[in-house]
Order: sequence, then C-alpha cells, then structure tokens
Amino acid sequence: MVIVQGGGNGLLENGREAIVNAIMKVVERAGRKNVRVADTSLLRRPASKEEYERLYKEVNRDFYEKILVMKAESIRKREVGSSFLDMDDLIQAECFLRDGVHLSQEGKTKLSQRFVRWIRATHLLMEGRMD
Repeated sequence: MVIVQGGGNGLLENGREAIVNAIMKVVERAGRKNVRVADTSLLRRPASKEEYERLYKEVNRDFYEKILVMKAESIRKREVGSSFLDMDDLIQAECFLRDGVHLSQEGKTKLSQRFVRWIRATHLLMEGRMD
C-alpha cells in the first residue's frame, strides 16, 4: 500500500497541470506494480491567497476525476486499484500552526488517523473480509 500526499508548495509557481501530472505519475507507477494506492487531496491553507484557494480546489477535482477513471479501469481488469482520500472536511483551520501553512500536532494526528482507517479497510478488502 502507498499513500501519496501531494503538497501545495510550488502550486502557484508551477501551476495546476504540472502538480497534477507530477503526482499522478507517482500514483500510476505504484499502480502498475499492482500496489494499492491512495492519493490524498491537497490541503487547504488558511494563510493562503485567493489564487491558491482556487487552484488547490481545481487540482483536487482533477485528482478525483483521474482516480475515478483509474479505479473504473482497475475494476474492469480485476486489479487492485486506487483511492482518493479527500481531506477537506477533516483538516480545518484549527489544525494548522499560526503560519497557516504547516499542520499542528492536532492536524498531524487527524491526518494519520485517516490514513490508518484507509490502511485497515484496504487490508480487510484485500483479504476478502469486507463486503
């Protein structure tokens, strides 16, 4: 299992397409090795500018759509497949340090607990114990 947590550094400088392509390349490489992959959404940043807010939402939409296509293809081929973990509702402004960019301990804990839930569910699914 692999969890890909893309970051927002360079989003404004490099743009939406470059960020999506870079992260999807990692997801696709892992998927070719028949590894279960989860791509997480970029995190919102309370201290960010409007342009970052707009772009991070567009990037997350692109990730979600691409992962859905990959998932449908993997189901068709009866392969392991990929998942998209949306963190928007989970990681709120109070989960960041004062800089509004880096996660606080609370934010890190919430993020890691979400990863653990995905890992456990995926493990059960792969063992055939989940409907």
